[in-house]
Amino acid sequence: MTLRILAYGANGAQMTAGTQALVDAGHHVRAFTRSSNGAERWQAAGVDVVTGDMSDLGALRRASEGQDALFLHVPLITDPNDDRNLYGMNALEAAREAGIKRVVWNTGGPIMDPSSETDTGAVVLRALQEGDFSFLGLVPVTYMENLLGPWTVEGLAEGKLSYPTPSRFKMQWGAAADFGRVADKAFQGDLPNEVLPLGGPAALDGDELAGIMGEVLGHSLAYDVMTAPEFERQLGALAGPHVAEMIAGMYGGVQANPDQFQPGFLADPSHIETRFNLKLTSFADWVSDHRNHFIQQG
Repeated sequence: MTLRILAYGANGAQMTAGTQALVDAGHHVRAFTRSSNGAERWQAAGVDVVTGDMSDLGALRRASEGQDALFLHVPLITDPNDDRNLYGMNALEAAREAGIKRVVWNTGGPIMDPSSETDTGAVVLRALQEGDFSFLGLVPVTYMENLLGPWTVEGLAEGKLSYPTPSRFKMQWGAAADFGRVADKAFQGDLPNEVLPLGGPAALDGDELAGIMGEVLGHSLAYDVMTAPEFERQLGALAGPHVAEMIAGMYGGVQANPDQFQPGFLADPSHIETRFNLKLTSFADWVSDHRNHFIQQG
């Protein structure tokens, strides 16, 4: 079934690959983005690009007109001046007015307190539950795309894979494209009105990541635990100081108390694979897909 799908954040790191997966599945996608960056690429792929701000309810109403479904994302960590709660509520209000009832939502991160009035994930979840929506919430465990940053690629030429988690700390690394692949499957059937974690098919620690990446790239790699301050410095150049401080602070906590944080980075892949009849992307396949990036940048 081909649908007209409004996707939010298609230029963002968490949603670009997922939006492309919906395009690849044959859906008619309309991308709502804050910036016109990338508009030509999306338009060449047949995507209708709408530029605007999620604080502008009128713009979201116009973007929602004529759409069948919503692929929603409100970033968990943004500029402190962003009103994320308003963004999420505006998107759902515009969808409701346009008659859109089917929503797949990338939560951007865990919902720590469902009763919270300030946590955007909790606010959006209650609006979905209380509104006339059929929805699926997908909680990212951690993204393989995190390894595309300079903190990783710069060390490859020196034979190391660097990331700010302990070498034996396991994470369910997931591919961002799988959010779109799962959304495609979910939109074809009955949306479960649940929030499910979405990671990868295997829990891998740093040494295992380095081994798999080295095998795919054809040279040996050793895992290197970078410090949280160094990660913050490099991320800050790309995402700004506020985002970098928040994310690096989390990784600093992981380094200091790995046992405390470990359960939050694991997820049973069968909950997704069995329910939606698909295989999640393996780390080896993901590295192979991005081989040119690692070779050229490293």
